[in-house]
Amino acid sequence: MKRNYLHLTLIFLMLCFCGFYSAAQTSTETYNVYYGHLHNHTSVSDGTGTPTQAYDYAKNTAGLDFFSLSDHSEMMDNTEWAAIKNAANTYNLDGIFTTFYGFEWSSVFQGHATVINTDDYCSYLSSATDNFQELLTWVNVRAGIAFFNHPGWAWWSYQEFNHFTNTPSAKFVGMELWNDADGFGTYYYNDGFYSNDGGKSYFDEALSRGWKIGAAGSDDNHASTWGTRTDWRLGVLAENLTRKDILNALIARRFFSTLDRNLSLSLKVNGAEMGSTITGGTLNIEISAKDEDANESFTKVVLMKNGAVAETIYLNPWANNITITRSLTGVDKDYFYVKVTQADGDEAISSPVFIEGTANQTPVVSITSPLNGLQFNVGDPINIVAAASDPDGTISKVEFLLNGNSLGEDLTAPYGYTWTPAVAGPYSLTAKAFDNLGAFKLSEPVAVMVNEIIPPVNSTARVRISSGSDDAEQYTKGTMVLTDAVLNIVYESKTSGNQIIGLRFNSLTIPQGATIAKAYIEFVADKASTTTSSLTVKGEATDNASTFSIKSKNISSRPKTLASVSWLPAAWLAENVYQTNDLTTIVQEIVNRTGWKSGQSMAFIITGTGTRTAESYEGSPSEKAPLLHVEYTSTINSNSTKSGIIQETAAMQTGSDEISEEGILVYPNPVYDVLTVSFDGKTEVERILIYSINGSLVKEIKFNKAMTEAQVDCSNFVPGTYLLKLSSSKGSYSMQFIKQ
Repeated sequence: MKRNYLHLTLIFLMLCFCGFYSAAQTSTETYNVYYGHLHNHTSVSDGTGTPTQAYDYAKNTAGLDFFSLSDHSEMMDNTEWAAIKNAANTYNLDGIFTTFYGFEWSSVFQGHATVINTDDYCSYLSSATDNFQELLTWVNVRAGIAFFNHPGWAWWSYQEFNHFTNTPSAKFVGMELWNDADGFGTYYYNDGFYSNDGGKSYFDEALSRGWKIGAAGSDDNHASTWGTRTDWRLGVLAENLTRKDILNALIARRFFSTLDRNLSLSLKVNGAEMGSTITGGTLNIEISAKDEDANESFTKVVLMKNGAVAETIYLNPWANNITITRSLTGVDKDYFYVKVTQADGDEAISSPVFIEGTANQTPVVSITSPLNGLQFNVGDPINIVAAASDPDGTISKVEFLLNGNSLGEDLTAPYGYTWTPAVAGPYSLTAKAFDNLGAFKLSEPVAVMVNEIIPPVNSTARVRISSGSDDAEQYTKGTMVLTDAVLNIVYESKTSGNQIIGLRFNSLTIPQGATIAKAYIEFVADKASTTTSSLTVKGEATDNASTFSIKSKNISSRPKTLASVSWLPAAWLAENVYQTNDLTTIVQEIVNRTGWKSGQSMAFIITGTGTRTAESYEGSPSEKAPLLHVEYTSTINSNSTKSGIIQETAAMQTGSDEISEEGILVYPNPVYDVLTVSFDGKTEVERILIYSINGSLVKEIKFNKAMTEAQVDCSNFVPGTYLLKLSSSKGSYSMQFIKQ
């Protein structure tokens, strides 16, 4: 109590009669929430009423969940102390009403403290407990708990609680942030004992000096209105309404101080409820508050760190049930608590979560090269590169593992190891990073395939038109002709004008990715043609060309390859055999498509001016129809039935989480000097990465997302196969290209 007749000149008794209301039990996700008071008085000291009347009123009139008396110890005797204990024990009923008994140690010079649940009591009038340090010594050897009462109230406050300079006692579990009818404005929003600490309150001054105390509050009632004078409450998060469970919750500092009678509040940090002590590091904070009353919505949440505002969160819209999450870091001696404000101005303050020490965080490690899914040949040196860092220390080494077995280690960045496979097969590469304290982390695995390469095979494919619908003519207006006995390349007559020629060749046994050395189409002249002719040949940009139909514009409507070949044919003599210019770039572009497979069909489209008349399938199907000649080199590996310089892997395919292939053009392929990469404006490519066959990063190009085209200088690249990867915020796209 603030005043008593032994050390005050005036006694003020305050009688405040309120209507009946109940401190209804609510709950959080983990605990039930119970409401009550622990600091109250009767006529045993300077209040009114008997202990029995106080417990009965708190239970049956105020509807509190728990209650305790704490009369001034210097004003009671052993008989009165026994009467308080007997009344508390009589009214204590598990699940209905929980009672405690206690006393208030009251010193005009060194402050007041409520002590709960001790078998005996002590007084500041005793020479053994006449100062705050002696009170600490007394409490520390007993089973009870204690609270700092109404800090800053003592007449000689320069000695109150010794300004928290004593060794913190674990028995002191809380501090009153409101008392009697004086709210947070008096006992929380103040400048404390110290004027040079940024305006910290008494509460934060004690916390910053190592006192692990929670946010409490007490009625400090002297007027026989125990629990009905205000709506203010101490809220306790406990498993059950029993003396044991409530006491355990108080010892755990699992309580909050509220000016609303049924507000519930929870503060969890890394899953630990308010009052807990946890190890520092990354902290995942969850703030939950609710009030069942319709008009008691929350408007603001303030997260406090070490007595200062870490973040103020204004709620829009207001809500009666809120959950807010945040992630931040905490180190040794940090503490965090939260304040919530309601629309009517009521506030609640949680007990803190305390940080002791900092957990050693594990390193971060990943393999940056080679890419997942790349394939290599036996004997190819593979450069394995890892990126590793430690958020709270240093990297001592990175160990490289092959199928879980150690290959070797690197002690300094950049971390790498070169492995030369001797045996074909699938392999899993991982990197294991160790920090300076011995903690380690294993990277995500990178899968690679090692192939046993058979020496390249030089082959030739010669395929003749095999169907009347595979050589076709399209007139100027789009009319299709599939059965002409000759092919007029390209001028037919004044009526039809310069037409478009379509040629389709079937069952081409050219593997995907084969290197094309030479390609041309061979014609047999139907008659002599000497006029000037200028022609352009393109391929159909599709994986497997379909035969031509009578549908209008069935040739011109087909997608065209980026590669094209100009052809200025010399004069033709009847029955002689003639060839187009070299069509290697067109054929290479088609067989490089990811969907191309050996045995599929390939189509060519001829446009231009002038006349050259050639035999068609209808004129001579077996001997004189157009013929495609392709010379190529292929490689067959022991791990696949597919042939190609590099086999397609998961890393080289577009997937559901990658950039769509549509709208992306990479040409020419093969490339001699400059590779052009173009894409539509929706792709927003951020960078281009080019990797060699052994997984090493060869070139990286970063540019503005608004760009839609990039020129890649490949003139200094060693001839061979490369992987091009486009990277954007939407994913990635990968493809192969060949440098000649």
